[in-house]
Amino acid sequence: MVFGINGRIKDRTLEEILKTLDKIVVNPNDLEHWTLSIETAAKDMGDNKRDKIDFEYYPDERVMKFFVKDAKSRDDLVNSVEVHLPLIPESLQGFFRIFKYNLKKVKFNK
Repeated sequence: MVFGINGRIKDRTLEEILKTLDKIVVNPNDLEHWTLSIETAAKDMGDNKRDKIDFEYYPDERVMKFFVKDAKSRDDLVNSVEVHLPLIPESLQGFFRIFKYNLKKVKFNK
């Protein structure tokens, strides 16, 4: 799994959660669809977020990639996950809930 943040995560939980995707994803194309939907909505929530948020899943390689540049971008991605959660299949909701929870903990250097 590939991921990046211009901040720091206090524990390794997020990395471990990303590695569990291979075990829970039945149809990788579903995860690709939902990450694209979440990313698109997050980018539309703020001003000029095109280069500040990336959230992608590559089904052929089974690789999750995300990047948030600052606290505002992080919050937009968290809010987008919250908006999409009721629509996401139950088999993937647990992953997105934990991803959102851990993403909220990311601290940024000033």
